[in-house]
Amino acid sequence: MAGPFSFLAAALSSWGAAVLLGFELMILYLFLLAVYNLFFHPLRKYPGPWWYAVSRLPYTIEIFRGTVTWTVKEMHMKYGHVVRIAPDTLSFTTSEAWQDIYGFRQSSTGRGNIPKDPISYLSAGDAVDTISSAKDDNQHRRLRRIQSHAFSDKALVLQEDYLHQYTSLFIKKLREQVEKVTGTDSGAATVNFSKWINFLTTDIIGDLSFGESFGGLDKGETHPWLDTVFWTLKAFTYLRELYRYPLLPMGAILACIPKKMVKHREEALSFGAKAASRRMAMVTDRPDFMSYILKNAQGEKGMSRLEIEASAIVFIIAGSETTATMMAGTLYMLCKYPAALRTLTETIRAEFASPSELTLVKLQHQEYLNAVINEGLRLYPPAPDSLFRRTKDQGAFVAGHFVPPNTSVCINLLAAHRHPLNFHRPDEMVPERWLKPCPPEFENDDRSVVKPFSIGPRDCLGKNLAWAEMRMILAYMVWHFDFEMVPETEGWIERQKVFMLWQKSDLAVKVSLREF
Repeated sequence: MAGPFSFLAAALSSWGAAVLLGFELMILYLFLLAVYNLFFHPLRKYPGPWWYAVSRLPYTIEIFRGTVTWTVKEMHMKYGHVVRIAPDTLSFTTSEAWQDIYGFRQSSTGRGNIPKDPISYLSAGDAVDTISSAKDDNQHRRLRRIQSHAFSDKALVLQEDYLHQYTSLFIKKLREQVEKVTGTDSGAATVNFSKWINFLTTDIIGDLSFGESFGGLDKGETHPWLDTVFWTLKAFTYLRELYRYPLLPMGAILACIPKKMVKHREEALSFGAKAASRRMAMVTDRPDFMSYILKNAQGEKGMSRLEIEASAIVFIIAGSETTATMMAGTLYMLCKYPAALRTLTETIRAEFASPSELTLVKLQHQEYLNAVINEGLRLYPPAPDSLFRRTKDQGAFVAGHFVPPNTSVCINLLAAHRHPLNFHRPDEMVPERWLKPCPPEFENDDRSVVKPFSIGPRDCLGKNLAWAEMRMILAYMVWHFDFEMVPETEGWIERQKVFMLWQKSDLAVKVSLREF
């Protein structure tokens, strides 16, 4: 009996030695890689914390914590306009970098439109390409050509009634919240503004995408599907980052994603597909997104049913959460700087005698309103996550720097918008910096660095609709109500984490009915 057991012991001993050797080789590889990244890598000359240059792991940890946007901002504060935030990644904060990275390709210089980083824009295995995930330029152009009709100036004119309808209902519901607390049509009440503004934007975008409201304003509660959306974004953030570690087997990657997040993603996709199918089955000429897409999606270069369903889901996420985030952040900053809020309120009330006059055409030319929105977008960009691109084999020039081949590059919006090299008094809300002429102390501000909707061939398709919503909602709000910060709200933005979008907490605001 000793023979078999001796053989088994020897086999186990050999297997253990092999595992130990493999472990030692891995440690040696990681050590040599760290030495290479720090001292011999083509990006070694760029400034940044040495531990971020050695390994991507510190950056990954910040992503999982939801703090990477703030961390990169602090790096730029310390090191300047260009920072090495990972072994193969550079972050920029200059206006020149916008054109060099994201702008239209310039035939004379070869700059602009650096391809998307394939890992940052990965698609789920069971998903079709959308306008946000498509990495191939031809595919992106095809989808954008079809969907652009839904966001044209002509479409926006026809969609204005939807904006008035839901914004008026939003004002009515806020009034009811105040009256519920005070029992009268005077006095003030503390309202969770972030909740109600989300009801408004999701109801608008739901009607424009699916032909049906989510009922948030009527019911005063979030639709179950919308509760899953942020979990979907969070799961995608984790998955996208883990794919950067090729030595991890797929099973280990999926095991790192909480099952709750996976379940939420499946439910969100299922609901969105069913809602889009219901809208496609409707026979109507209502001027919503689906009408324009169905009208222009025919032919060889049209969109498949799955592509249309996926696009509708993208519209909901991109068109509701971002606008609600921007409105909440802007109101917070206005309450924090009451002089700006007072100027905006007095301006809107003096210029518009009744809510019926708050039309998109008139609001588009209201200078101070536009200045407030620009300043809100600067201080609190609704999609602050970096838009990563990756240089080709010949490398690229970005903001005067030669970037080697196969390097990931990006602009960190929060860092660029709040960098003292770009703006005087960068963390303060000063809408006057956007006026023409602006006060002398802000003449050197680099306002062209503020590009919350990106630029170039892949800029935000719905930016005109977003601007229309922001103008109308904010004008309606200050025409009807007075707002005031409550003490516990202080630091609301600084406490938030980022998982592609801001993870907003409740925003308590004191709301008073306007006195006539």
